[in-house]
Amino acid sequence: MYILYVHYGYVNRIGGAFLKHYLKDRLKEQRTKLGLTQKEIADKLNIGSTSYQRYENGTREPKLDTLCQLADIFETSTDYLLGRSNKNVPTYSNGKKEDKWDKLGSVLSLSEKEKVIKALTE
Repeated sequence: MYILYVHYGYVNRIGGAFLKHYLKDRLKEQRTKLGLTQKEIADKLNIGSTSYQRYENGTREPKLDTLCQLADIFETSTDYLLGRSNKNVPTYSNGKKEDKWDKLGSVLSLSEKEKVIKALTE
Protein backbone atom coordinates (compact mmCIF):
# COMPACT_ATOMS: atom_id res chain seq x y z
CA MET A 1 0.00 0.00 0.00
CA TYR A 2 1.32 3.43 -0.91
CA ILE A 3 -0.07 6.86 -0.13
CA LEU A 4 0.55 9.81 -2.43
CA TYR A 5 0.55 13.26 -0.93
CA VAL A 6 1.44 16.75 -2.09
CA HIS A 7 4.03 18.74 -0.16
CA TYR A 8 5.14 22.14 -1.46
CA GLY A 9 3.75 21.29 -4.87
CA TYR A 10 5.60 17.97 -5.18
CA VAL A 11 3.91 14.60 -5.20
CA ASN A 12 5.56 12.30 -2.70
CA ARG A 13 4.99 8.64 -1.95
CA ILE A 14 5.08 6.88 1.37
CA GLY A 15 4.37 3.25 1.92
CA GLY A 16 5.67 -0.14 2.76
CA ALA A 17 7.19 -0.49 6.21
CA PHE A 18 6.36 3.11 7.14
CA LEU A 19 2.61 2.57 6.78
CA LYS A 20 2.64 -0.90 8.29
CA HIS A 21 4.41 0.40 11.40
CA TYR A 22 1.82 3.08 12.10
CA LEU A 23 -1.18 1.04 11.03
CA LYS A 24 -0.44 -2.02 13.15
CA ASP A 25 0.34 0.05 16.24
CA ARG A 26 -2.69 2.28 15.88
CA LEU A 27 -5.08 -0.58 15.21
CA LYS A 28 -4.00 -2.26 18.43
CA GLU A 29 -4.09 1.05 20.33
CA GLN A 30 -7.64 1.82 19.20
CA ARG A 31 -8.91 -1.71 19.77
CA THR A 32 -7.54 -1.90 23.32
CA LYS A 33 -8.85 1.59 24.04
CA LEU A 34 -12.35 0.32 23.24
CA GLY A 35 -11.75 -2.86 25.24
CA LEU A 36 -12.46 -5.12 22.27
CA THR A 37 -10.80 -8.37 21.25
CA GLN A 38 -9.33 -9.04 17.83
CA LYS A 39 -12.19 -11.47 17.20
CA GLU A 40 -14.79 -8.82 18.01
CA ILE A 41 -13.23 -6.42 15.50
CA ALA A 42 -12.99 -9.20 12.91
CA ASP A 43 -16.68 -9.98 13.44
CA LYS A 44 -17.60 -6.33 12.89
CA LEU A 45 -15.61 -6.42 9.64
CA ASN A 46 -17.10 -9.79 8.60
CA ILE A 47 -13.62 -11.28 8.20
CA GLY A 48 -11.80 -14.09 9.94
CA SER A 49 -9.98 -13.32 13.18
CA THR A 50 -6.72 -14.51 11.59
CA SER A 51 -7.05 -11.86 8.88
CA TYR A 52 -7.47 -9.13 11.47
CA GLN A 53 -4.57 -10.50 13.53
CA ARG A 54 -2.40 -10.11 10.44
CA TYR A 55 -3.35 -6.42 10.19
CA GLU A 56 -2.21 -5.88 13.78
CA ASN A 57 0.96 -7.93 13.23
CA GLY A 58 1.80 -5.91 10.13
CA THR A 59 1.98 -8.99 7.90
CA ARG A 60 -1.08 -8.00 5.88
CA GLU A 61 -2.59 -4.68 4.82
CA PRO A 62 -6.34 -4.09 4.74
CA LYS A 63 -8.08 -3.10 1.52
CA LEU A 64 -9.27 0.49 1.28
CA ASP A 65 -12.89 -0.34 2.11
CA THR A 66 -11.76 -2.35 5.15
CA LEU A 67 -9.54 0.53 6.26
CA CYS A 68 -12.55 2.86 6.04
CA GLN A 69 -14.63 0.39 8.08
CA LEU A 70 -11.88 0.28 10.71
CA ALA A 71 -11.85 4.07 10.93
CA ASP A 72 -15.64 4.00 11.41
CA ILE A 73 -15.43 1.33 14.11
CA PHE A 74 -12.73 3.26 15.97
CA GLU A 75 -14.41 6.62 15.28
CA THR A 76 -11.23 8.13 13.92
CA SER A 77 -9.83 9.05 10.52
CA THR A 78 -7.98 6.86 8.06
CA ASP A 79 -5.23 9.49 8.17
CA TYR A 80 -4.74 8.83 11.88
CA LEU A 81 -4.67 5.05 11.39
CA LEU A 82 -2.10 5.39 8.60
CA GLY A 83 0.14 7.76 10.54
CA ARG A 84 -0.55 10.73 8.28
CA SER A 85 -1.95 12.66 11.25
CA ASN A 86 -1.22 12.56 14.94
CA LYS A 87 -4.60 14.04 15.81
CA ASN A 88 -7.00 11.34 16.83
CA VAL A 89 -10.08 13.45 16.22
CA PRO A 90 -13.35 11.56 16.66
CA THR A 91 -15.45 11.22 13.54
CA TYR A 92 -19.13 10.55 13.77
CA SER A 93 -20.12 8.60 10.70
CA ASN A 94 -22.10 6.04 12.68
CA GLY A 95 -25.84 6.64 12.67
CA LYS A 96 -26.63 7.32 16.32
CA LYS A 97 -23.83 9.77 16.99
CA GLU A 98 -24.35 11.47 13.64
CA ASP A 99 -28.02 11.99 14.52
CA LYS A 100 -27.02 13.55 17.84
CA TRP A 101 -24.50 15.80 16.10
CA ASP A 102 -27.14 16.89 13.56
CA LYS A 103 -29.58 17.71 16.35
CA LEU A 104 -26.93 19.67 18.21
CA GLY A 105 -25.98 21.51 15.04
CA SER A 106 -29.56 22.57 14.39
CA VAL A 107 -29.80 24.49 17.69
CA LEU A 108 -26.44 26.26 17.46
CA SER A 109 -25.82 29.55 15.74
CA LEU A 110 -23.18 29.73 13.02
CA SER A 111 -20.62 31.31 15.36
CA GLU A 112 -21.32 28.65 18.01
CA LYS A 113 -20.83 25.89 15.42
CA GLU A 114 -17.50 27.42 14.42
CA LYS A 115 -16.40 27.49 18.07
CA VAL A 116 -17.33 23.81 18.52
CA ILE A 117 -15.48 22.80 15.36
CA LYS A 118 -12.42 24.80 16.44
CA ALA A 119 -12.46 23.19 19.89
CA LEU A 120 -12.75 19.68 18.41
CA THR A 121 -9.89 20.15 15.97
CA GLU A 122 -7.38 21.71 18.36
